Amino acid sequence: MHWFYPVWYHGFYGWIIPVIGLVLFILVVFLFYRILKNLIKDFNEKTSSSYNFSNDESLKILNERFARGEISEDEYKRIKSLILKN
Repeated sequence: MHWFYPVWYHGFYGWIIPVIGLVLFILVVFLFYRILKNLIKDFNEKTSSSYNFSNDESLKILNERFARGEISEDEYKRIKSLILKN
C-alpha cells in the first residue's frame, strides 16, 4: 500500500486541480449571468424610456394644439385618454 499518498496517487495536487476548475467554472457562470442581466436591464430601460418619450411628446403636441384652439375640449380629453391608455 502507498501510505504516503492519500486517495489519489498525486497527493495534494490530485484534488486541488479539480477544485480550481470548479471555482473557474462557477466564476464563468457568474460573469455570464451578470453580463446577461445587465444587457436585459439596459434593453428594458431603453425601450421603456423611448416609449415614455413618445407619450410625453404626444401629450406636448396635444397640449399645444389645444392651447392654439385647433381642437375642442372634448377632442382634447378623448385623445388624451387614448394616449395615456397606450
